[in-house]
Amino acid sequence: PVGLPAELLERRPDVVAAERRVAMALYGTQEAQAARLPRISLTAAVTSISSDLFFLKERDNPVWSAGAAINLPLFTGGALAAQVDIRTAEQKVAVAEYGRIGSRAFSEVENALSAGFALEDRESILREAVRENAQALEFANVRYRVGAGDMRAVQQQALAVNASRTALLRVQTERLVQRVNLHLALGGSFEAKQ
Repeated sequence: PVGLPAELLERRPDVVAAERRVAMALYGTQEAQAARLPRISLTAAVTSISSDLFFLKERDNPVWSAGAAINLPLFTGGALAAQVDIRTAEQKVAVAEYGRIGSRAFSEVENALSAGFALEDRESILREAVRENAQALEFANVRYRVGAGDMRAVQQQALAVNASRTALLRVQTERLVQRVNLHLALGGSFEAKQ
């Protein structure tokens, strides 16, 4: 929507969740690619023996050991390559879903804003209708007092005033509900995160 920064939508829980799924899929792809590479492991340990059984060994000399291992994924029958393809496909799905959710978020905010503007226009029209009906009621009361009109016309005009006030209250209520919908579509308040 025009006038609102896109960062406001980044607070929406559905957008945040989709973003996390994309990151998870990206890491899954990287993990599958790394599984195809050789792995080297190094281990080391230092300890001392405190038993009297080892009388040939001095107590001040520690026992140490070191080891190395190499793991080469040579014969996996294409399983590792297939895993990379699966993770890449999952990543593409996550990115497409993120785009769909982002598009829906923009659409919801745009719809909420346009509905708010439409309700604002309706409210101003109804305010004018209330004002005009109130003036017509005053005129009907004056005509009744001077004997030029009857009480039925006054009562009908009072009903028209009440109907226009009721319609105005409904639109004002709809505007408040719409404001909440806009707040939800934006994913929170307008204040920056701490």
